[in-house]
Amino acid sequence: MAHEVEIINGKGQMFSGEGLTPWHSLGNVIEGLATAEEALKLAGLDWTVELQQLFMAAPDGTLAMVPDRFSTTRSSDNKSLGIVSAGYHVYQNVEAFSFLNAITDTGSGDAVFSTAGSLFGGARTFMTLKIGDGFTVGDNDAHDLYLMVTNSHDGSQAFTASATPIRAVCNNTVTLGLKEAKTKWTLRHKTQLDGKVHEAREALEMAFKYEDAFAKEVERMIDIEITDAMFHKMAEKIVPESKRQHDKDVDLLEEIWRTEPTVLMGGGEGAFGKKNGWAAFNAVTYFTDHKEYRTPESKFNSIIGSGVGTGLAEKLRPAAHKAILAFA
Repeated sequence: MAHEVEIINGKGQMFSGEGLTPWHSLGNVIEGLATAEEALKLAGLDWTVELQQLFMAAPDGTLAMVPDRFSTTRSSDNKSLGIVSAGYHVYQNVEAFSFLNAITDTGSGDAVFSTAGSLFGGARTFMTLKIGDGFTVGDNDAHDLYLMVTNSHDGSQAFTASATPIRAVCNNTVTLGLKEAKTKWTLRHKTQLDGKVHEAREALEMAFKYEDAFAKEVERMIDIEITDAMFHKMAEKIVPESKRQHDKDVDLLEEIWRTEPTVLMGGGEGAFGKKNGWAAFNAVTYFTDHKEYRTPESKFNSIIGSGVGTGLAEKLRPAAHKAILAFA
């Protein structure tokens, strides 16, 4: 399945709140937000994972234990999600929801969750929690702030919590890597998740500090004048080299820069016209979140990242940010 959203009995195992239809049109769509308990069921994540010792068939037909190897097995259908070594700690889906509630001081009965789902047959999961009522930068550019957790049950990725603002006008992710506030916290599956709330909260600086730093950085970019020639120079520099794709992507970026309403934010050459660094950065984020990917799954992985910096968006956004500031 190209989109990699898990399908069980013909049903996509995910949900999307706030009336937003997922890009793959699968799963449950609801108006508003969900509580942790509601999200767990709406996304089909109300299952647990157990570690089961692996055995192999010996030449004489008997079963021999495989030292230091365990299957992460889903209890609901006895499906093996991956193979891990001794010392691996399973972080249950319900723990991830509780963790987000804990680091944001929201209760389990509070409707704060916007999305959640199961990918790659249950091997990976994700969930997002909306923080506050949103904020505005540059007078009229509205954003909502979310905390997102991505987790794996096959040992492929660490447990990762990240703060990310979404532009309310077009739903694209515009995360900036800022020195003033860390945006990501990770925990390898080598220790218990319990007791890590304070550490995660400090690392993320409770996201609210990130919100302030984000707003300041936007104002900084708004003050940087960007001409069409400068934007072209930036695009040529940040787009990965490829014999077939580089020039096409540069052309697409410039088309977005010139014409996309959500990039121009009202048009003209004012605070959100196409003559400043913030408009240039928005063109890049619109490109990474809306471009045509080889598969929908590739699009999802690029936008949310894999936790190790391999997504296209994870590469282009900081590169664009650095290039824009260099024009100051």
